Amino acid sequence: MEEQRAFLFRAVEALEQAGIPYAITGSWASTAYGMPRTTHDLDVIVSIAVDDVAALAAAFPPPIYADADWMREAAALGEFFNIIDPTLGLKIDFWPLKADAYSREQFARRREVELLGRKVWMLTPEDIILAKLLWYKMSESDLQMRDIAGVWKAQRETLDLAYLHSWAARLSVADLLSRVTSS
Repeated sequence: MEEQRAFLFRAVEALEQAGIPYAITGSWASTAYGMPRTTHDLDVIVSIAVDDVAALAAAFPPPIYADADWMREAAALGEFFNIIDPTLGLKIDFWPLKADAYSREQFARRREVELLGRKVWMLTPEDIILAKLLWYKMSESDLQMRDIAGVWKAQRETLDLAYLHSWAARLSVADLLSRVTSS
């Protein structure tokens, strides 16, 4: 966990120094807002321009794998790319911000939170629930549903339910959300 934290915070530093807006998502976010669990997933949404990639890649010299050419190509295509530390067996997946309405909305709603002693930008609990519902819809992974339930149970008193239900309907995951909220 300590090595993952250090690797993630190194990426956060690089993003901030390069002026690249980001939001932590995935398992680290669901753990921060919900039920703690062991995870090896490090997922970060980035609003990255192709010209910004060099600064991010330069922050991770060998033996860390950060192929600037591949990262530039992926950013240009709007596809994910990653940085891998083979000595520690750690990987961060970077997901370029998509242009659809929901992706723009969730990124605009991100918030600065304290994560393990450091301020970072993270998607909101509502958007973690919605993102994980979308992943569940594709994979039917019980782990996704456990993460969703954990965030729901821990945050339900403070969630923006109108936002959550509205986007769940628009994203065609309202039936899945109702399974979580009714339990």
